[in-house]
Amino acid sequence: MFQFHALWGLTLFPCLLSTALTGYCTERELDLDDSTIGFSFARRDEGSGSDVIALWDAGDWHPLFDGRTLEGWRAAEHPDTWRVEQGLLVAAGPRSHLFYAGPVGDGDFRNFELEAEVRTDDCADSGIYFHTEYQETGCPTKGYEVQIRNSRTHADAPRARQQTGSLSGVRHIWKSCVADGQWCRLRVRVVADRIQIWVNDYLTVDYLQPENPPRGEGDAGKRLSRGTIALQGQGPAGQVAFRSVRIRPLPSDADPHLQDRASDAGYGVDPLIMDQLAAHSIPLIDYHIHLRGGLTAAAALDRQAVTGICSGVLDNIGRGWTIETDDQLRAFLDSVAGMPMYVGLQVNDRDWMHRHSPELIQRLDYVLADTMIMPMPDDGGPPVKLWLADQYTIDDAEAWMERYMRHNLRVLSEPITILANPTYLPPAVEKLYDQLWTDQRMRQVIEAAVANHVALEINASSPWPHERFIRIARSMGAKFTFGTNNSDAKPLSVSRCIDVISRLGLTADDLVIQ
Repeated sequence: MFQFHALWGLTLFPCLLSTALTGYCTERELDLDDSTIGFSFARRDEGSGSDVIALWDAGDWHPLFDGRTLEGWRAAEHPDTWRVEQGLLVAAGPRSHLFYAGPVGDGDFRNFELEAEVRTDDCADSGIYFHTEYQETGCPTKGYEVQIRNSRTHADAPRARQQTGSLSGVRHIWKSCVADGQWCRLRVRVVADRIQIWVNDYLTVDYLQPENPPRGEGDAGKRLSRGTIALQGQGPAGQVAFRSVRIRPLPSDADPHLQDRASDAGYGVDPLIMDQLAAHSIPLIDYHIHLRGGLTAAAALDRQAVTGICSGVLDNIGRGWTIETDDQLRAFLDSVAGMPMYVGLQVNDRDWMHRHSPELIQRLDYVLADTMIMPMPDDGGPPVKLWLADQYTIDDAEAWMERYMRHNLRVLSEPITILANPTYLPPAVEKLYDQLWTDQRMRQVIEAAVANHVALEINASSPWPHERFIRIARSMGAKFTFGTNNSDAKPLSVSRCIDVISRLGLTADDLVIQ
């Protein structure tokens, strides 16, 4: 698995200068290293209608943690888990939840904005509950939890888990934009039926609770109401520290649509079904999002926030493609660094792994390839885009298929993560799918994918692969991903992917989380 982490470290001086000139300070101008004392102000969203909080206008914002004591807080289950250390509110020890019981709002909030600065140690598991109430033992059953977790796995939980910025059990973020040991800022805004979550100024969740949200046994209380705030210390695996926690109560008639919300139309998602997938921790991640045709990384993030479909963005690399040089690759990686979404490449040359810096390749979360570019008319010919039917001819379908099988196996031998559009056939022979893609040939491809730890994409925008292939692949232990393969910024429906999950009974164990 390829991974990268953004480096945050802006100095405080530009923030103070900006404040002197403008009267406000944005989150991105705040230093989040250990030397900064706990300032935390709201972001200014230029042109979006977001609120602006002046630097010295403290009338609306109220600290819930005084930096010295646990006054105003009530710990449950294992009170010794919580302590104040060097101005930080620290959780280290057995599971315990710290409920706010102080004077601000009498600990009873409906509409509000909350900000917290948080740092996790390796394997730490924490969260912020809202609309909850004091509970002696166990995790709060009333209200929602904003997840705080930056380690994907640990010895007791080998499966990848939801990351910081998730709305636990409802909308999951699988790619963290924060590393353990780094300070991050969480912001939560709850107004009427709308829940928004930001991590370091990036919107991760923009959820509209349905009128009757589907909640399973044990989750009946996971719905909007009103209540207090609680902090979670989930166990001894790792320590979590809060540097500041503050809240701004909002009027009971506050407008939930004061901030524009991206459209979720056209993606083929039913919010009720998305709730159910999240409740079962079934990841719906689109790893095949091209930043082209007007689609930007920011727009991909907005789509992720409103639909619950997690984003994996990529660009094409190869001769004659968007990225040809290491400088271009570095610029692409830098442009999306630190965002809470996956970043990959689609490789189009068969020698790609020898032509680019290993250090840059290691910054990727995944590498995607397909078999849709192939030498024609024979192995010594130039690479041809098979979807361009006027560029070549196929005189003998069986002979071509034998050569195409060798091409598939060669692609699968490369250090790739995902094979896109498996069992693709070009227009000239696509009607011969059942004849050319015999069970034996399918099994050859699947065996190579499993042996090389390559996931097989279920494409949302095409029939590839057919269901017969998916069923055989699952029986052979293959893993799957989803992808739309857009050409522009227009929404593409993922209804085929959701239908396959339902019809074949796919579970989290069948799907890859990079």
